[in-house]
Amino acid sequence: MRNKSSLASYVIEQLSFLGRISSRAIFGATGIFIEERLLGIVVDEETLYLHTGPTNRDDYLSRGMPQFKPYPNAFDLTTDHHKVPGEVLSDCEQLREWGERALRAAVEAAKAKQLAGIERSRHAKQAKQAKQAKFAKRKKPLA
Repeated sequence: MRNKSSLASYVIEQLSFLGRISSRAIFGATGIFIEERLLGIVVDEETLYLHTGPTNRDDYLSRGMPQFKPYPNAFDLTTDHHKVPGEVLSDCEQLREWGERALRAAVEAAKAKQLAGIERSRHAKQAKQAKQAKFAKRKKPLA
């Protein structure tokens, strides 16, 4: 396991106000977690990717920032993280603002996934009940 980079230490220091912060190896890089939620990925000494969603993605896309690809040779495998522009990374105040918006995007994404899971469970339960009802109709008691 490689040592935490100085960029990862800097990011942790700047974003610690967001909550319980930790880091660990992920995708051959260093993942930055807030309350066990992946917020950012430090790839090297110059590259940080932060979580994006509908509320902050345009900030990255308007600057031409690429999406994180954990496996560069994978055709379409990407994550909801975009590269942070250098001018944001070097400005502590901007980094904190972008980190805060990234955390909001991560929380929103988690809520959406949770709701999708609840919806899938509801549909699975309905399908099971329909199947049981159909089976019950076919199986008539002998008179």
